[in-house]
Amino acid sequence: MKKSGLIVAALFLVASAHACLVLGQSRTAVFTVDANLQTIAVQATDKHGNYISDLSASDFTLLEDGRPQKIAFFEAREQPISLAILLDVGRSMDFGRKLDRALDLMAPLMRGNLPEDEIFFVPFSDEVGPFRQLTADERLRRPVIPRLGHRGSALYDALASTLCHMRTAKNVRQAVVVISDGMDQHSRLRLNQLIELVRSSNPQVFMVGFYDRPEYEVYRQGQKTVTIVGLREVDNPVFVFERLAKESGAQSFFPSSERDFGKAVDRIAALLSAQYSLAYYPETVDKIRKISIKVDRPGVKISARASVGSENQTDEVHFSATGCDVSPKDHPYPWESRLISAPGAPLVYHEDFSDPRSGWPNRSYENMHTSAQYVDGKYELVRQCARCTFAPASIPGIIAAAGGTAITAYGPWWNNFRATALLEAYWDTPDTGVGMVFDLREDGYYAFLSGTQNTFELVKGAWDGTRKEIVPLTPLGFIRRRVCKLTVERNGSQITLWVDDKQVGNVEDSTFNYGLIGFDVLGSGRAIVHDLLVDADGR
Repeated sequence: MKKSGLIVAALFLVASAHACLVLGQSRTAVFTVDANLQTIAVQATDKHGNYISDLSASDFTLLEDGRPQKIAFFEAREQPISLAILLDVGRSMDFGRKLDRALDLMAPLMRGNLPEDEIFFVPFSDEVGPFRQLTADERLRRPVIPRLGHRGSALYDALASTLCHMRTAKNVRQAVVVISDGMDQHSRLRLNQLIELVRSSNPQVFMVGFYDRPEYEVYRQGQKTVTIVGLREVDNPVFVFERLAKESGAQSFFPSSERDFGKAVDRIAALLSAQYSLAYYPETVDKIRKISIKVDRPGVKISARASVGSENQTDEVHFSATGCDVSPKDHPYPWESRLISAPGAPLVYHEDFSDPRSGWPNRSYENMHTSAQYVDGKYELVRQCARCTFAPASIPGIIAAAGGTAITAYGPWWNNFRATALLEAYWDTPDTGVGMVFDLREDGYYAFLSGTQNTFELVKGAWDGTRKEIVPLTPLGFIRRRVCKLTVERNGSQITLWVDDKQVGNVEDSTFNYGLIGFDVLGSGRAIVHDLLVDADGR
């Protein structure tokens, strides 16, 4: 759309009393527009996938819950767009230069097509970066990537925050493009809450999963959830990406090469520039309504969102009072119910395992001969596979129990800390080790293990199957109780170990210096955890 052409300001979804539709340069028609105006972006293609650009309003029929609706506004010309690019800048995107490649390949989207386009850039990892509109000059070069967290992905929170910000975007045509190689691990929101928000929001959401081919095959063949480090179940990203795109009337892409990524970007740009915009006034906005678009022309295929609105008010997304951050008060992490520190004080986490709702993995994994469950006010990690040997995970960080070890972990991520667990150990074989893991993340962990003959050891493990002794198998020098107290203190690169309040080891190693705390059974055995206390102040 050129400046002298049609300006569809009447389609602005704002709560103001009036908006204008300028017809040419000579006369202006003023309409009253309320905030309930619902716009639907529609693509029309022939059987060969070619875009059809000569349809008029009279060719379309718009149905809501099967009832025809009056099309209040229609636009077939290329219109300015408000586009938000949501880019995963987490640690995993550094592998294989994925982040650099993505920044190069998404340049056409950042440039936009029209001077009136709004282009926003939102980086995210486990934190959500600033929502910022790019200037005309910034759209021609790489965006500045701020330092964010390194614990994985908070995709759901990042997308929800972006959709919140897009409510003030000035253009009727709106879209969000999400580029990520991860799965959501750290969001406060659940998938069903995000889906409700996507349904009730105007932008289309295009999802680009930038996975290596082996990763994609694991996700594509899996169930709705996958098991990751620490035996945690998270949503399968392929299922998530496809669902979010479909709910918003957009598409999902899973390129495994730079060439495929470039094709996906070109496809998204083409879809955004070859859309029709239909708008109508719904009778109600407080429930899910099914949308159907029909065209009175043979051989035309229509692509548009299938529903609008929100139905489940209990799953409403709450944002902070001063912005678009997901509200910690209304959407707490399950482990936050176990914090006992005051606001502003060092973090103290106390888990007595009396309530399964506090978030630790709680199921049996038959294919891994493992269970991690709340049982009678305690927490049990059981591994029964005496002849298994340690085998690497096919995708690092995806399989939580591989070969001869089983690890469960949850709660906050820690840097410097002092952690104490009351742990009851049972060994099925002489080479079994049972104990505590710490600094657990996608590339490895430490394990403080107690053996069968009053021994202990500290090992460093990785998900490729390698294990290195930091402290070799060592006699304790005293009789260990069946229910013993294991304590680990991390202070920078210094690691100090206690058994039953007796210091047994002090070493220096900085391979891993942050991560989750949990428990490990190496070989075949059982760990019963009665209590876990972690203090970030090291007391």
